[in-house]
Amino acid sequence: MEYIRNNGTRVIVDGDNVQYGEGKMRKNVIGANFTNGIVHGGYLSSFNGSFNKELIGIATGLDDIVNAKIGDIKDAYELLKSKISNIDNTDIFELSCVVLETVNEFFNGFDNIDTRMDYYYPEDYDESKNNRISNLKGTGAAMCVERSALAQNLLKSLGINSFYKASGIIKNSNKEVHSYNIIEFNNKYYIFDTSMPNLINGKINPLIAEIDKETFTLLSCPISDIGISTTVSHYNPYRDIDVTITYDSGRERQIEVNSLGENNKKHL
Repeated sequence: MEYIRNNGTRVIVDGDNVQYGEGKMRKNVIGANFTNGIVHGGYLSSFNGSFNKELIGIATGLDDIVNAKIGDIKDAYELLKSKISNIDNTDIFELSCVVLETVNEFFNGFDNIDTRMDYYYPEDYDESKNNRISNLKGTGAAMCVERSALAQNLLKSLGINSFYKASGIIKNSNKEVHSYNIIEFNNKYYIFDTSMPNLINGKINPLIAEIDKETFTLLSCPISDIGISTTVSHYNPYRDIDVTITYDSGRERQIEVNSLGENNKKHL
């Protein structure tokens, strides 16, 4: 995909390979350097393919990054396959629900997120090449990076045009780093969040909001100085709270969109 940066430089992104202007293609990690972006930090903020050997940046909580590959997720594909046989696979709401169910079952919920970094070697450790997101299978320790990376591959396996996105967000006035997905299905566009899902028609669903094509294009851009801050309020049934989230926060361009579900728990 080709992008034009704010300074007029043409950038071509092919998977995790990036070419600036007339320079050579070079590898980048797909991750979480949101201040300096890919020019200084070597990170892309989004990815449109299925993860295989690409490196995914994972923030350690100590202002550091470790890199991991997706690993062996064949059990997740099998689980998803068994679930979609029982639904209307032309309905994005039903498809989204089973993707979320598959992510939850593969990682076994959130009960042990305090142990998350126990499953990764430090970046300077000799065996850091063994870092795999699949090592968190069944641990209850996976957070947004692992969940959205797995969702990315599941969505792509269903033929859905999906981007894995890592960006800054503002959640109820607090600045955070977050990973989520942005999807296109039947010429409609959505924010898709497996870690802070929505409540739609009484069911937990990762679809947060429908967005227009321009917002989809800007949000999904992997380049550090292109984007749009997109604010939406919804009810998060995992935490039993109402949340207002600005995805890709800090952009010059800003927009507010409506939640797809009820945004207040009083409607339950």
